Amino acid sequence: MIRIKRAVSLSDNLRNYHVVLDGTEIGSVGPGDTFEYSLNAGYHKIHLEIDWCRSNELEFEVKNDEVLDFKCGGLNGFKVLAVIWFITFGRNRYLWIKRMTPLFS
Repeated sequence: MIRIKRAVSLSDNLRNYHVVLDGTEIGSVGPGDTFEYSLNAGYHKIHLEIDWCRSNELEFEVKNDEVLDFKCGGLNGFKVLAVIWFITFGRNRYLWIKRMTPLFS
């Protein structure tokens, strides 16, 4: 299973991010929400989309009965000042997603 926690930020505060797993949209996550999805063991690719913009793509492996945690968000801090760049040339970095490492293994 994967679990994606979305950070709350000023950008896109009223909109959902579409979750794309292995090239197929599997759902969406709203501001401050958590999205959970059960998937088969193996190697997968994940990214987020909103309109024509998207996040980085992550590759990961999930094992049987394993839960992987991810965190995602949009523009924040000084990046908000460069919104025009991010919705044009930087559109593949408008959103971000990263895997959270467990505190204890």
